[in-house]
Amino acid sequence: MGDLGLKHFEIPLIFVESPKWDPSLDPPSIHYTADLYEPADGMAVQPLLRDRMVLKPTIDLKRYRCHSVIDWIEVQMETNGVHQAINIQRFASKVLDESGSASKVYVSGPTRSGGYSGSKFIVRLQQPGLSHLGSLCAELLKKYPTSARSIDDLAIAGIEVSVDFYVKNHAEMGSEAQNLLRWQMTEVLRRHLRPERSLTELEENQPRFFARVNGKATSKSLVSKATAKASSKQRSEIRRLGLNERVLAPLRIGAHEQAPIDTTFYIGKKGSPVMLRVMDKTTDQRDPNRGTEVNLAPAECRSRIEVTFMKKPDEVGGPAAVELETLSDLIEYPFKTIRKLVFEFFYPTINSGDELAHLSFPVNVTELDVFRLSGVYGLDRLQRSIADISDCQYRKKEIATKPRPIGRKGKAVSFEELNRIIDRSLVRLSRDWASS
Repeated sequence: MGDLGLKHFEIPLIFVESPKWDPSLDPPSIHYTADLYEPADGMAVQPLLRDRMVLKPTIDLKRYRCHSVIDWIEVQMETNGVHQAINIQRFASKVLDESGSASKVYVSGPTRSGGYSGSKFIVRLQQPGLSHLGSLCAELLKKYPTSARSIDDLAIAGIEVSVDFYVKNHAEMGSEAQNLLRWQMTEVLRRHLRPERSLTELEENQPRFFARVNGKATSKSLVSKATAKASSKQRSEIRRLGLNERVLAPLRIGAHEQAPIDTTFYIGKKGSPVMLRVMDKTTDQRDPNRGTEVNLAPAECRSRIEVTFMKKPDEVGGPAAVELETLSDLIEYPFKTIRKLVFEFFYPTINSGDELAHLSFPVNVTELDVFRLSGVYGLDRLQRSIADISDCQYRKKEIATKPRPIGRKGKAVSFEELNRIIDRSLVRLSRDWASS
């Protein structure tokens, strides 16, 4: 059935470990409105979105301060002689201390492992500044000669950029109010994020969330790839249509998961050229080996989305995908250019009629139910599976109306306000980086 009469609804926020919460208050949740899609002034209605309902969170983005930072930068260095990574690290740390820099440096081998001795090194500078990065690399080239003609020729091996959302005026509100605002922002970042589709096409890179439950690491996919629970009728119909059974996975409500607030949400496998993470950041300096971490002060707690661009030894990729190949590319780099690739947010739309009426086999999902669980990403997966089935049905003349093609955006519309806020923050990062 459709959701034509829907105007308001809420989605409860879930946690692995229940947070401290006043039982007299309503449980933590985020509210949504559902309104008929209307194009911007002067624009025609897109046929694909006609009669669809746009779902928007009732969140006041003006209550947050958005700030972007470079967490770290990695530089690749191949020395003329053989050296130990620990000795280079000690020298680099001394250079930074003498310059008055608060940055930390780590030196490893080409696979980023410790205890390395050789000639191929990766130098990672935490919380870098442009001037300190340049002076450090210059001193390293003097001490450990390489084939590089200057620091500008040194290759960038990796970079991590974060966008943080802090609750404004936190000192003027109670802890419950502050926490709720931060949790809601974390939920919005996860639920409405849909980066460039090429980043999630491989199953190993698809969204998942990770947590430790009773000391045990657990990981779950936002949309399960399993099709074992599909019915025999569904399987036979998909085979008859000539489709891969993978299209069935999003059509089962049990395949969709909601990510708890106190988990880390990932896109991209560990070590992949591009990896995204979204988290409710309340701790720092976490040591997974020792199981230790430092709690952040309330003013420093925030909702964070971060992207890592990283390349493996003797490969081209990662930073090069966003035109960051050598240190010279960093000097006036426009960080805003990465936003559409990795920090793209959308409002979902759902059908005001019955999206699934034409399917020749029963399914137990609705678009709204899927969005409640796996957000914009899961809903897009569902809609694209339906589109694939519809195309096959049309080609076999089983339905009369030719389905409209789904483009890059699918059936979602841009979350323009949030995207603009991130754009402005990345522009400020470029300005601050150039003068750092």
